[in-house]
Amino acid sequence: KHQDYAPAPLAAAWAAAARLGRAMLRRSLRAALQLPQRALQQTKKKAKKQAKKVTDAVEIPLAPHIPLELVKDTRQFFDNQPRLKALLELVFSPTGPKDEEADRAQYEAARAEFEALAERAKEVYAAHERRAEARIWRAIQQLPEDLYDEAVASKPEPVPEPLLFHVRHHDEIFNNLNDLEKRKLQVFHNLMHLRYPHSDEKRRNPDRFWIPENQVVSRQKEAALAKRVKKR
Repeated sequence: KHQDYAPAPLAAAWAAAARLGRAMLRRSLRAALQLPQRALQQTKKKAKKQAKKVTDAVEIPLAPHIPLELVKDTRQFFDNQPRLKALLELVFSPTGPKDEEADRAQYEAARAEFEALAERAKEVYAAHERRAEARIWRAIQQLPEDLYDEAVASKPEPVPEPLLFHVRHHDEIFNNLNDLEKRKLQVFHNLMHLRYPHSDEKRRNPDRFWIPENQVVSRQKEAALAKRVKKR
């Protein structure tokens, strides 16, 4: 007759195997709990990109400046006492004049004649300038409408050097001078060089003659620094 249960020896074996399995499971769980746990991998936080601050350009005020190396001749001239004295005697009236009444009358007559000729030359030149200006505006007004605005807004071009008055008539004027007048002209050129030795450089490189206002040294401070250098 068929039976629904296993024989006794086989059931005992199954029970023993189940107990062994449960014991092994408990030991494995206990060992697993005693092992050090591995830390989770930390994910690096992405650094936030700092937006670059866009700053507006700061406008720095500038002041006119003449580099010292360009006025070396001027400083050396005025530091030389004999030359400075000669210049003062040339520009100003002498302290002990030796001219007489006739010499003064001759000087006043020559001065009056010179001033009359100079005034006449100024009037002729002013009339010439007015005629030239009127012709320029008349020529601009006659331009086509599409070129009028362009001509008014455009910058004037420099006059070619060969057409400048002092270049065009230099030889004619210089050859008509006597020796004394040529000497006076040379003295005038020397004085202009001492006063403006940097004029050519300023025309070529005008940005060199501007510096920030916070770098400007006052004349009082410059004089104090010069005294310190002399004492050393």
